Amino acid sequence: MSKTGVIPKQVLQELCASGYIKGIESRYLNPASIDLPLADEAYRLENIFLPLPGEKVRTLLSLAGATPHHFGNPLEFGIPYLIRIAGEWTLPSTVYGYANPKSSTGRNGFFCRTVADGIDMYDALARPGWSGETWVLARPDCFPILLQPGLAISQIRLFDGKSFLDDLHTELAIQKTGLIFDENGKKLSLQETRRHADSFLLSLHVDGLMGWECRGTRKILDLSKVDFYEPDDFFKPIRVSGRECILRKGCFYILTTKQRIMVPPHLSAELRAIDPRLGEFRSHAAGYIDPGWGYGIHGEECGRPITLEVTPQEDMLVRDGQTIARIRYENMKEVPETLYDSAVSNYTDQYTARLSKHFKRAASSTD
Repeated sequence: MSKTGVIPKQVLQELCASGYIKGIESRYLNPASIDLPLADEAYRLENIFLPLPGEKVRTLLSLAGATPHHFGNPLEFGIPYLIRIAGEWTLPSTVYGYANPKSSTGRNGFFCRTVADGIDMYDALARPGWSGETWVLARPDCFPILLQPGLAISQIRLFDGKSFLDDLHTELAIQKTGLIFDENGKKLSLQETRRHADSFLLSLHVDGLMGWECRGTRKILDLSKVDFYEPDDFFKPIRVSGRECILRKGCFYILTTKQRIMVPPHLSAELRAIDPRLGEFRSHAAGYIDPGWGYGIHGEECGRPITLEVTPQEDMLVRDGQTIARIRYENMKEVPETLYDSAVSNYTDQYTARLSKHFKRAASSTD
């Protein structure tokens, strides 16, 4: 009998083939998640909102001051929008889901939260057997964004039961393949890592060319264009002469961890919100990591650093090795038929603070 956990691609395909999920093409299926393509229905809002239990999102449009938005126009800086997600969703009675913005969404300071009929939480299809419409609340927080139907700015993982990795299986995974590695690729034992509750704590790389800063611009970024934009039109590289740097309130930063992270084939992982006792900042805007990240084709890799999307709530001095993020591992129901490192991806060679796939690669490397 298969254990419970995160549902892999081959089972997601079964859900689509059996009619639980309709209108989602196979190209939107990842090793352990589904990209959520946008439908051709969008609204400009006066405020964001959540439905109460049992309420349909569509019935709340007037309360949020919704006016139709046409995809030929960019989403305005600082303005929230509501966009319907394509497809028809009726989950099996044992299945529920959680959503995240996609990595290329988060790296552009693009706020996205999934809302669903009858669910009074963001990013959740938290009721087994849920059915209804799903939408995404989107707000450009750094620069105007141009979208088109069919693009996916968020993704969802489906579960059929609790999936957190317990202490015993954490240590077994470390013994077999490793989970956390130092910046030189040395596997860290459980005793050499820092943990908080169910998560590993990760620290910040501050040295040399450490990342990118965006103070905001009115230039428009079209999310359909890949390897297209010059980084300096939207971001400025951060160079430090010592191992410390000041992050400014109101700015948005692309930074990276000192540690290298591996997600073995039988696990997936998610960056979690940082404890406010460690600082008043947000350390990620996306967060989900597919099985096989930093694993290589046959387990030959020693992890890869994780790119962070940092938003300070106050001016803050950061130093090399300072705690910046936390990551939680989850069990897969089955090992996916395709792993992250063996699939085509824009981030399989990410070893520094990497801008999104929309920026020219040679220019956006901080090597």
